[in-house]
Amino acid sequence: MAHYAGGKKAPAKNAPDARLAQVGLPAIEPTIGADKKGNLFMTVVGAGLSPDVVRSKDDGKTWEVVSPNVAGRKTHALTLDPYIYMDESTGRLYDIDLTVACSYLSFSDDGGNTWTENPIACGRPVNDHQTLFTGPPAITPGVVFPEVVYYCWNDFGTGTSCSKSLDGGISWSVTGTRPFQGISNEGQSGPQVCGGFNGHGVVGPDGTVYLPKEHCGQPWIGISHDEGATWDAVKVATNSTERLGSDTSVGVDKKGNLYYTWETADQQLFLATSTDGGENWSDPMAIGAPGVEEVTLPSLDVGDPGKIAIAYVGTTDSPFARCGEDCSGDDYSETEWNGYITMTTDALAKKPVFYSASVNDPQDPFYRGRCDFNTRCRPMYDFLDIEIGPNGVPYAAFVDACIALCVETGPHSDPGAGVVGSLVGGPRLR
Repeated sequence: MAHYAGGKKAPAKNAPDARLAQVGLPAIEPTIGADKKGNLFMTVVGAGLSPDVVRSKDDGKTWEVVSPNVAGRKTHALTLDPYIYMDESTGRLYDIDLTVACSYLSFSDDGGNTWTENPIACGRPVNDHQTLFTGPPAITPGVVFPEVVYYCWNDFGTGTSCSKSLDGGISWSVTGTRPFQGISNEGQSGPQVCGGFNGHGVVGPDGTVYLPKEHCGQPWIGISHDEGATWDAVKVATNSTERLGSDTSVGVDKKGNLYYTWETADQQLFLATSTDGGENWSDPMAIGAPGVEEVTLPSLDVGDPGKIAIAYVGTTDSPFARCGEDCSGDDYSETEWNGYITMTTDALAKKPVFYSASVNDPQDPFYRGRCDFNTRCRPMYDFLDIEIGPNGVPYAAFVDACIALCVETGPHSDPGAGVVGSLVGGPRLR
């Protein structure tokens, strides 16, 4: 459906259709990537938290396992947080699995056919909730690898830290100061513990690093102009209450414009943009699909300037309007959640037109029950992911945690099924 911010219906021009592809393997916290050939890559996690990387060469119709291995033996045996990242500039695919003590990294330059292994890739041991991303250097001349590789993580309540690699992921060093401290003095009632759970980072065309974070219930962004040596923290907007939300998400286009999405205290989906490197932000826009009353786990990606797509789960039958923050799990016992993609080709316009659709049949939801960052939408857990392919189509990685209409397996199964949703036939985002 086509709509303006706030949900008012807009004239539909070349509206896209939703598609859903079954990966055929279980997943938690899925991440997704696409290479220049249009191949899709996704993380899956089976029994015993054993991770795999899968690849599709036919737009998600079929999938094959291309996990890092040595002599046919899988090298990533365990993960507490699976994560892949496709460097669009070089075509290098990174697979990094968290082991708490450190992280096991592998990377491939041939689409997952062969891999290089690095069993200690974290810069500092004991970390959690990682993000890996790349971008051009800002201050380091003559780097061995064309892109600087960044790795940021949660220091278990004491804040957020980052490390970087100048040789494509072989060696790592801690960057400098923290993007975010674990304690905030910005609270309405004094100092608060905000933890170190950051979202997925990005790098602008000038090498500026941007790291989003839900910080004590507010949407913030860490900005570094010197490859993480120092950081400035900017509040993007102000939520009405300091209620914990899911990770926030940021994207940057080739002109340096920024796009930032988050859920508000009452779990509404909002978007703000910046055209000056994150110093100032537009007024927030409510951009969730019309009829959706609550959202969580938003993830954003950018194609050409102004062209963005956001994946999230949402419900049209929330009890929140009735009981608010006092809602219990019983209040949500029959609440069903679906996977959505919202996209636009003119996010920087004064009155953007958005296209939104549920990628699954609402009669067969992805989840039933309470679904927010506190419950972690088990087994979706901390985040979903979205990638705009070279064909301009957005592909979103979801978890179907409601197998067989939530009848045979109860309210949610663990793990759920990995699925990929897309919006096709509409305006291209690249």
